[in-house]
Amino acid sequence: MKRLKMKLIKIKITPHSSFVTFPKGDTIFGHFAYHTFEEDETIFENYVNEEPKIIFSDILPADYLYKPTLPLSAFGVEESKKKEFRKKAWIDIEALQQGELKEAKELSFYKTDIRTRNSLNRMTFGTGGEGFDPFSLEEITFLHQPVIYVLFDEVSFSEHTIIERLNLIGKVGFGKKGSIGKGHFKAHIDSSFKGFDEVESDYYLTLSPTILHKSKEVIEKAYYNTFNRFGKYHSSTTPFKKPLLMADSGAVVKLKKKQEWIGGAVENGIGKQSFVQGYSIVVPFRFGGVKNG
Repeated sequence: MKRLKMKLIKIKITPHSSFVTFPKGDTIFGHFAYHTFEEDETIFENYVNEEPKIIFSDILPADYLYKPTLPLSAFGVEESKKKEFRKKAWIDIEALQQGELKEAKELSFYKTDIRTRNSLNRMTFGTGGEGFDPFSLEEITFLHQPVIYVLFDEVSFSEHTIIERLNLIGKVGFGKKGSIGKGHFKAHIDSSFKGFDEVESDYYLTLSPTILHKSKEVIEKAYYNTFNRFGKYHSSTTPFKKPLLMADSGAVVKLKKKQEWIGGAVENGIGKQSFVQGYSIVVPFRFGGVKNG
């Protein structure tokens, strides 16, 4: 099957509130797809059997990507500095692509706070008892400019449509507790972004959770941490949601040929249609490989 010609853009996110759900690529896609179905669009009607028309990265700090998920020995860090290096979760994009993996950094991208909230019983206008007890809520506040990378088919979507839809999501609220003002944001195109450098390498970094086995024909090696997703629906006769094991964001794959994305989508509902996007944009970077691995 011939792949669609895709365009890569960078979108700056301006938060207008804290978030309760961290925006991962698959959940951003889920919100985006929901609004296409609300508009009675059929573009995702046969999604699991077609090439992806749009792929979102996780929300990321501007100018940085995930530190590659590789054995610590691959970074060339001195033994005395390994404990400190484990805390470094981010790496400058240029340093990554040039293979300067030791340049990973600690970065205050976001902070989490536990807030105590109350549910109001509209019958008694009070709290406490019958499910209206105070509860704790973990809120995410971004401290560094957040961005999202989007790879899309220009026949199916335009930049204007993508921004318009993301701003609708930002107005309604992304993720949990949008109805009480969480997950609100504005989005706009970063016109200065010209794409990632085209370095000569077989190694790539993923920017969102990925279903790796969907690209098994082109993946020669993979290094990753696991990440679980559960189907959204279940039936009364099957009270368990379907778990899906994915490779978490920041995975490293060695590919047999040059690609812009890897992964796939799967149907993951019970009783009702629900699919999970396990595609990821991939960023090439210079790397000599893992010794004995």
